[in-house]
Amino acid sequence: MADELISRCSKLSLEEGEGDVVDLGDVVVEDQSDNLELLLIGKLLTERPFNVDAFKRTMTKVWAPSQGMVIRVLGPNLFAFQLFHWRDMEKIMNGLPWCFENNLIVLKNIEGDEQPEEVALSHSPFWVRIKNLPFNCRTDAHVKALIAGMGDVIEIEKDALGLDRFRRAKIMLDVSRPLRRIKLSKDRRGREVVVEFSYE
Repeated sequence: MADELISRCSKLSLEEGEGDVVDLGDVVVEDQSDNLELLLIGKLLTERPFNVDAFKRTMTKVWAPSQGMVIRVLGPNLFAFQLFHWRDMEKIMNGLPWCFENNLIVLKNIEGDEQPEEVALSHSPFWVRIKNLPFNCRTDAHVKALIAGMGDVIEIEKDALGLDRFRRAKIMLDVSRPLRRIKLSKDRRGREVVVEFSYE
C-alpha cells in the first residue's frame, strides 16, 4: 500500500496547469462599477512608526467625504482610498498637498492596470513662495524663468499690482529630490540677487 502511494505521489506535478494563460481583458463583467475612477493610492512619507487607525480616522475627518470613504492598507505606509462621489475626489485632489503628523501624503489616481506596489508615488504639488524679488522682476514671465527645471507649473498666483512680499506658484515637485532653497539671478541692472524659495 505504501509503495503504491509513493508511486502515485511521484507522478504528481505541481507545475501542471501553471503554464495556462487567462486573458483577463476578455472577461465579460455585467455589473462593472466605475469605482476605479474614484480610487486613490497614497503613501505616507515617513520612516517612523505611526498609528494606522489614527491615520484613517484623521484623514476621514479632514477630508469629510459626503458619500463616505473606505481606506485599506496595501503595504507599509501604502494605502488605497476608495471614494464614492466625484466631488469628494475633486476636493481631495484640489487640496493637495496633505499631511499627517507633519509627514507628506503623496496621492495618485490610478489607471487600473498597475500593481498596487508599482504605482509611482514620487510627485506632489507644492505651493512655492519666491522671495527677495526686485519690484521690476515680478511678472509671471520672471516667475516662470526662476522656477524652470523645478517641476511642472500648475498655477501662478495673481499679483496684479506687484506689491506682495513674495510671489507664489504651485509646482508638481519630485519629492525624492532635495528641495531647492535659493537661486542666483541677476536683476535688470546686472546685479546678482539671491532669490529664496520656501514651501507650503
